[in-house]
Amino acid sequence: MSASDALQGLRTLFDADPELEIATVARGSGSDDIPDARSLDLGGDAEQYFRGVIQKAVIDKIDGWTIRPLDPVYKPEPTDVEVANADSVAGVAAAIERFANLAPLTSFASGDDDYKKRMRYWVGVLTGANGEKAFFFRAFTSSAELKRKRGAAVVSRDGTFHLVEEEIFLFDDKIDCLVAGGYLFVLRKADYRKIFDQLEEVLRRARGAAQALHARVPIYNIAEFEDACGTQASMADKILAIQKRDYFARLDYTMLQPVIVEFQLGIRVEQVGGQPHLVFKKDVAERFRILKLVDDDYLRSSMTNLKYEVNSKGAAP
Repeated sequence: MSASDALQGLRTLFDADPELEIATVARGSGSDDIPDARSLDLGGDAEQYFRGVIQKAVIDKIDGWTIRPLDPVYKPEPTDVEVANADSVAGVAAAIERFANLAPLTSFASGDDDYKKRMRYWVGVLTGANGEKAFFFRAFTSSAELKRKRGAAVVSRDGTFHLVEEEIFLFDDKIDCLVAGGYLFVLRKADYRKIFDQLEEVLRRARGAAQALHARVPIYNIAEFEDACGTQASMADKILAIQKRDYFARLDYTMLQPVIVEFQLGIRVEQVGGQPHLVFKKDVAERFRILKLVDDDYLRSSMTNLKYEVNSKGAAP
């Protein structure tokens, strides 16, 4: 499929009235934290507004675009849209993986000032009846909140002006970039860079965390493991969380070996210079096995003596 074909496919998807979901995304609360995301619960009129933004900024302009390869140093003309394979841009590939399913996200809370101060962009996801998806990104910060602007907001109701007490956010009608049919289309390069620079940084930190784990628990094919952690958002999230565990500095093979045996995890071990190395498998069914092992995801109940693989946990009160 060519980039032009992908755009025509996007037009077809949009005309079929697909499901639309919107989420805001913020940088992590700490320098080493992964980005936060919150879904927006849209009323019918708000949903139609966002559909209108996509229509005006993208769908109605497709035929007038000049498609060019994405070039970091090229200054595009107003009708130029730069394109690249979405998988070739690590931050974009991570975003697609991260936001393919917005259902697990908590809802946006307008009173969460800490989160609002960290906001960086919003993402819209169209999902067709056959599961086909398209992603739209727009820079969006706390400055969009009306109360942060100087002065007072007033509204006329039946000829009488009243102060606006509600928390109001101003969304514009622009899209910075989108992903459709496996292609990344960049409409506004400066804001596109603002959005994805932070995702690139998360993936870079994940590569460093992979090396830090390797120093504690040697991994036989560390290059493959590092590449997986540095390109797949879910693995990046997992290893960055592991690096912050209070036991990370004490990790070693002797702590993990009994768990591998007891839970029959099938993690192969190779001896290199007399030292055991865990072997990473990159296929979908196996790629999280080492990360789950070192994240203490395999537990035995002291009450029932049954074994469990947990997918979320918190400290007991």
